[in-house]
Amino acid sequence: MMLNKEKLVGVGLITLLHLCFFSVCVAGQNQPCRPSSCGDMLNISDPFRLKGDPSGCGDSRYELACENNRTILNLYRGKYYVEEINYQNYSIRVVDPGLKKGNCLSTPLYHLTPENFSYDHPYAWPYDWGFRTTVLMSCSRPISDGKFIPITSCNSTNGTTSSSSQPYHYALSGDGESLQVGDLPGSCTIGKSIFSKLGAASEPGNRSMSSLQDQLLLGIELSFLQIQCIRECRVKGQSCYMDYTVNSVKCDDPNSCKELSDDCYKPVWLRGLIIILQIIFASIYTPIIAAGILGRALLGVVLSYGIYKLRQRHISKHDTTKEIP
Repeated sequence: MMLNKEKLVGVGLITLLHLCFFSVCVAGQNQPCRPSSCGDMLNISDPFRLKGDPSGCGDSRYELACENNRTILNLYRGKYYVEEINYQNYSIRVVDPGLKKGNCLSTPLYHLTPENFSYDHPYAWPYDWGFRTTVLMSCSRPISDGKFIPITSCNSTNGTTSSSSQPYHYALSGDGESLQVGDLPGSCTIGKSIFSKLGAASEPGNRSMSSLQDQLLLGIELSFLQIQCIRECRVKGQSCYMDYTVNSVKCDDPNSCKELSDDCYKPVWLRGLIIILQIIFASIYTPIIAAGILGRALLGVVLSYGIYKLRQRHISKHDTTKEIP
């Protein structure tokens, strides 16, 4: 009897251990994804994920890497340092690893422009956000204009041509509206163009290579608003319009106009009436048009046949005249 009780206790303990193990496993599987971190970059959350995170966490299109305690975004065969992620306005700020602060002006390792990004790319470089363009140049003589920032090249491949004939190096920086082709002097050779986030511009008198480096180290700001299009619109089979000025998306109603035109601003009942009238017009006038085309074709056949008969009659008379002695 005592032995049976010991067996029952043993079976009960084994069952209890199995239940506890099962509960732990289920709890582990259902545990929500925790934010990841890499170096100074904390709270890396959905839609982003770090390489190596559980497969159900984040979106694979927004996977980041952690290398040497730096958060890395792989983009168009380039590796960019992630400096900031703003989940409120769906923006991520990245910096080219070639840009550094120092006694000479360094340049990016990669060349990235707004034109690189297509409509369906996970990231976008919205024109609405603006950007700053910095043009590097080498000149044959010094320039006194305060808009041109004297720079020291880090090496001969940083975008300026180093030679005895063009010993002066400058940078011209501005946004799309303020920077004009006419601003570039004829005595200079144009080198690289560098794009960066549109930050506060320095006053012409305070511009220096150091302030230019600070501007370039702001990097570029990209939008990941596309993820909202995917989750809110495209899963329903609808197209999506992204408004980067307010960082929101609008799904396309299948019953609305597909293209913006004057007809889109007419009431629905009026647009329907116009469509019905177009159908009626086509049903009435299509037979008339077809009859006109057929009549023209028949007229052409009759005229061709008449010309043929006249030629035959002319040939017959000519032959008869030849036979008279």
